[in-house]
Amino acid sequence: MSTETFLFLVLAAGAAYWYWKKSRPHVTPAPQCKAQEPPSQSPIREPEEADPLLRAVLLEKERTDSAISDARHQHERELETRFADDMKLKERLSKFARSQKLDSALCDLWKEIRHYPAWSSRDDFENWNKLHLSGISGSKEGDIESVEFSHGNQRFKITERRWYGTEGERYSDMSLFEDSEEVFAISCSIHDEYDVDAYSCHGISAFKKRGNWPQVILGYNAKIQIERQNITDGFKYFRADEIKSRFEE
Repeated sequence: MSTETFLFLVLAAGAAYWYWKKSRPHVTPAPQCKAQEPPSQSPIREPEEADPLLRAVLLEKERTDSAISDARHQHERELETRFADDMKLKERLSKFARSQKLDSALCDLWKEIRHYPAWSSRDDFENWNKLHLSGISGSKEGDIESVEFSHGNQRFKITERRWYGTEGERYSDMSLFEDSEEVFAISCSIHDEYDVDAYSCHGISAFKKRGNWPQVILGYNAKIQIERQNITDGFKYFRADEIKSRFEE
């Protein structure tokens, strides 16, 4: 191929390409649409908030709920304070009763007079009435046994309820009444001591700071202790009279 022919072909191809590009339809790209934001809307209001009457009911319900909650918490605080004060009072009076041996005095008095009602019909009852009680009476209703007596113008009563534990151990709930009002109560366990019931107090169940019941039971307990001591001394010196009659200076 000659040089002239090669140049002719290059020019012809360039001319054909130019004619083709010029005759092709021009397509304009479509403009891109910007996403539109949704129109702002006002917040939706509940019907109760929009209605004046219903809103008034809502506000009143909130107020009453708050009042109920405040009252409950205040009442709980009052109960906690009262319970703490009551526990302190119980502990203080129980400690005092034990320190003054009021529990032992009540047990000793009960052991002394428990059979007085049954003995009161005997001709020689005065020999057994070591405490010189008057107006003696007694009763037993179910598992509760009681003895009543007079002390001056006052009326006293002691009650005992005995019960058994799961393993046969014996217990006693004892109460003292002054003019029909319970003023002192104890809980005890019972065990045998030389075939005689012995009481061990393990709790004070009631103690009322009224009347003169502490002085009464302590006074009777003093008589009981003196009598016991006299009997002990009598056994100790039972041969004193015999020795005196057989030995003289």
